[in-house]
Amino acid sequence: MTSSLFPPSRLVRPLVLLTLPILLGACAGRDYVMPPTGLMSEAEIEAEWSVDRAWWKAYRDPALNALVDAALRNNVDLAKSAIAVNRALYQARQVGADLVPEFSAGGDAATTLNAKTGDSSESYGSNLGISYELDLWRKLRDAASAQEWEYKATEQDRESARLALINNVIDAYYNLQYVRQAQEVTRRSIEFYEELYRIVNDKYRAGKVDGLEPITAEQSLLAARNNLMDLERQQKTGEQTLRNLLNLGPDAELDIPAVDLLAVRPPSPDLDAPLSALGLRPDVRAAEYRIQEAFKNWEADKAALYPSVTLGGSLSVSSNSVDTLFSVPFLGGTLKINLPFLQWNKVRWNVRISESQFEERKLDFAQTLTTALNEVDTYWYSYENAVALLANMEKKHEADVRIGAYRETRYNLGADELKDWVQARNTANDSMLSVLKGKYNVIEYVNAVFQAMGGRLVPRSGGAENVPISSPAAI
Repeated sequence: MTSSLFPPSRLVRPLVLLTLPILLGACAGRDYVMPPTGLMSEAEIEAEWSVDRAWWKAYRDPALNALVDAALRNNVDLAKSAIAVNRALYQARQVGADLVPEFSAGGDAATTLNAKTGDSSESYGSNLGISYELDLWRKLRDAASAQEWEYKATEQDRESARLALINNVIDAYYNLQYVRQAQEVTRRSIEFYEELYRIVNDKYRAGKVDGLEPITAEQSLLAARNNLMDLERQQKTGEQTLRNLLNLGPDAELDIPAVDLLAVRPPSPDLDAPLSALGLRPDVRAAEYRIQEAFKNWEADKAALYPSVTLGGSLSVSSNSVDTLFSVPFLGGTLKINLPFLQWNKVRWNVRISESQFEERKLDFAQTLTTALNEVDTYWYSYENAVALLANMEKKHEADVRIGAYRETRYNLGADELKDWVQARNTANDSMLSVLKGKYNVIEYVNAVFQAMGGRLVPRSGGAENVPISSPAAI
């Protein structure tokens, strides 16, 4: 109901005194208290480790640094995530505007002509109004708080996109280096097989070898050429990936200087860092923030069951002359009480819907945490496994090279057939390619660890105990 009061202070003053204790009590809002998960806070993590969020600079590669910087400037997906952050901020401010009074103003002027006498009269009016909803049950503040939590979660979404972009650029860069270096090895093999094929053909025409040896040499030559074409296809695909990440068209220059992959020394992860340090992961933090958002929305919907009170005031003037327009102002006041529980059948379902969204967000957090734990565990294992495999591959390649040299000597002495030498040479080439692939895998997994942990953790002193993570089912 709405009524006009003259003067408004007769009702407003006691109403304010009556509602003041309620307002003060309602100020004591609360957030959802997360159950213990074993995750360390960002402050606790940074007390134990120096968090390097620009770990790619540890490679000391200016070309890589330039690529990452270009991707952070130009990537479309990252730009979209930045827009999403800004939109969430605008929405938070829009909802927060309900917490301050609303003002309105207007004016009018009219001229009336008497058709019989021909006389005319003028009238002028102006009004200024203000209205304010008393947030007795924190409905408005909880709604604003929910949007603030969504803004924080969207910021973490952008950080997740940033980490993924950086890791993808690093991976694409070193994948290109691996493919290029593998091409060099394969081209040297092709040169060897071309020369071998020429020599064997000369011997065959001279009647010194049978017809099987030229076929064997040609077979190895064709296989090497096929491998090269496949590597060239991989290079084209890798360049396409990098162009997409940098938002470059096919005609734009992509200057990637060659790097000796075997000489690259990737930064080492701290394998003693506990899984509880996953509190740095932006996706985990975003999931936690969205629990708070859903909780606040639920609280706001529950508060919507209670009456809302809106106070209003107005100042209006009218006159038949502009000169005397403000001579006799009129003051007015309004009190509007909304009784939403009269629509109980509709409002209660809003509460149920927001409650179900809150429960869903808790499950989302549990799922995100489980995925993060498994991801980090897998990447740590894969990194250690890749390091061990690389060491074995290097030893095997050294042995393959010695066997190849031994078979070559025996072939030149006539003690071995050509196929024995060619097979040994193929084995040495294959193991060299395996070493290159193994080194790339080490780089790939170490960067995956850094992305999964939310950065590179460098111990300050000592280390933290590996705190067990609580079951996500308890969230």
